[in-house]
Amino acid sequence: MNTIIIGGGRGCRAIIKLAMGPFLTELPLDIKCVMDPDNEARGMVFAREQGIPTTTDINKAMAIPGLELIIELTGLDTVLENIYKILPPGVKLIDHTFAHIFWDLVNAQEDKKRQLREMTVLEQKIEMERHFLQSLFDNIPDLVVVLNKEKKVIKINASFSRYAGFKLKEALGKSCEELLITTELAAQCRLTLPLIDDVLQTGKPRSVVWRTYSPEETHWEVTLTPILDQYGEVEAILINWHRITEKVKLLREIESAEQRFRSFIDSAHDWISIKDLEGRYVIVNPVIARAFHKKPGDFIGKRPEDMFPPDLAKLINRHDREVTGSDRHQTYEETVNIDGRDHRFNTLRFPLKDYKGSTIGVCTIMRDITSEKELRDQLVQSTKLAALGKLAAGVAHEINNPLSGVLAYAEDMLDEVPDTNPLHMDIKVIIRETMRCRDIVRNLLDFARQDNPVFEQIDPNTIVDQSVSLVARLPQFRNISIEVNKREKLPHIKCDPHQIQQVLLNLMLNAADAMKESGRIIIATDYERWHNRCIILVEDNGPGIPENLIDKIFEPFFSTKGTNGLGLAVSWGIIERHRGIIEVDTAVSGGAIFRILLPALWEKE
Repeated sequence: MNTIIIGGGRGCRAIIKLAMGPFLTELPLDIKCVMDPDNEARGMVFAREQGIPTTTDINKAMAIPGLELIIELTGLDTVLENIYKILPPGVKLIDHTFAHIFWDLVNAQEDKKRQLREMTVLEQKIEMERHFLQSLFDNIPDLVVVLNKEKKVIKINASFSRYAGFKLKEALGKSCEELLITTELAAQCRLTLPLIDDVLQTGKPRSVVWRTYSPEETHWEVTLTPILDQYGEVEAILINWHRITEKVKLLREIESAEQRFRSFIDSAHDWISIKDLEGRYVIVNPVIARAFHKKPGDFIGKRPEDMFPPDLAKLINRHDREVTGSDRHQTYEETVNIDGRDHRFNTLRFPLKDYKGSTIGVCTIMRDITSEKELRDQLVQSTKLAALGKLAAGVAHEINNPLSGVLAYAEDMLDEVPDTNPLHMDIKVIIRETMRCRDIVRNLLDFARQDNPVFEQIDPNTIVDQSVSLVARLPQFRNISIEVNKREKLPHIKCDPHQIQQVLLNLMLNAADAMKESGRIIIATDYERWHNRCIILVEDNGPGIPENLIDKIFEPFFSTKGTNGLGLAVSWGIIERHRGIIEVDTAVSGGAIFRILLPALWEKE
């Protein structure tokens, strides 16, 4: 349709573009000319750019041959009236009052273009998202499959495809069992079918661990997750196989390491404990718990002040703070009272680190050195006794001959001096004191000689019975009650019975002297299973031994009674040669208590 446009404004430009596009298929416009008084109007310029003639003379525009349609866009009624006056017959006119139709068409075209652009962008975005999700799905290292409600495959990822040997197109419509039939998971897959039914019915996820043994042991964590539609109904199931073989093996190694660590802790004779930075016990081995008549679990989560006397708890906390403060190991010598007896410990404390190197607690290792200290003390005593024995032997031989001469001459003089002579009593004093010196010399020789014992295996109760029968008739025991408490079925000891009996006699005679020959003596036997030792105990209810003298009573010539002071020193030497120990302490009654500890024999050697 041959058309001219009167008015070269913005509307003109829009209609030209509309006419040139495919939008006006039902109303094709062939624009022959554009007229406007302003030759540089926007529509006029655009028309010339498109090769459409322009003019500023309305009559010239009206004279175009074959004109069929005039579109008036000026918006001026005077222009419209003038057009009506010169309008050629048969030419149609669309004035500016009806031109909004073209604006609607233009807007519709713009909306369509915008929608097309948005749809294009959306499709591109959807395609990118689909590609991203597919890449994500395929790059999951786990085996993943999606089943519909009929338990048929509608999706598999690349990992599943490689593992099962099926491509996606081949897998569609098959069951999991069909896809895994040639793999190690086939049998487990059949057993899991009820789980799929359960997820379909309940809409709740389920998880299970599969273990296979052929060709090698493997472990898989299988998770079944329902996929819900917009109404919350299950429309599919996502199944994920996550291989956890390495995790299981690592857990086993960790459990084995923990078991080895626990076995080491539980089997150690040393005291081993671990506390966190707040001082709460995390680990306590059984030897600590047994010492305080508790179980290891009683300590867990507790602090030292919850488990020990205040003085000991204060000591432990102070030493722990020193370790965490210095961030290095510390060694201590600590004393712990166990069942009324002080035990000496060599203690090592060191900070416990985590994998980052940060301090997370304090580890304590304590070794009971009470017996070692006693052995060291015995070694010192033995060295002193050995040196003194050599000295005593030399001195005794030097003194013995002059004493024999003095005694012989004094006895001869006594025979010659009558009883009425005042010298008679003096000579008897000389004889008595000389014999006293001879006894001291004899004891020195016995102490220095240290005859080798003749060992035999014997019940300690037998030695006790024989010793008690020997002293029971002595006059100094007339007002002393002797109480014997023997443990039945004691293991034997390997000893010289006469020498052990000599030790018991020495202890009982000392007890009688201490009690002024009036009181009570307890002799008891027992067995110490921990160190496999037999115990012979001699206790009196006398005044006891002052604490400052306990360390000296086994020294030769030390005495508080004016005697030669060799009895306990000789006894010490005898027990030492029997690989035993003598301990001394204050009894509950306030008297002295001596313990003879000798190695036990349960079977004959």
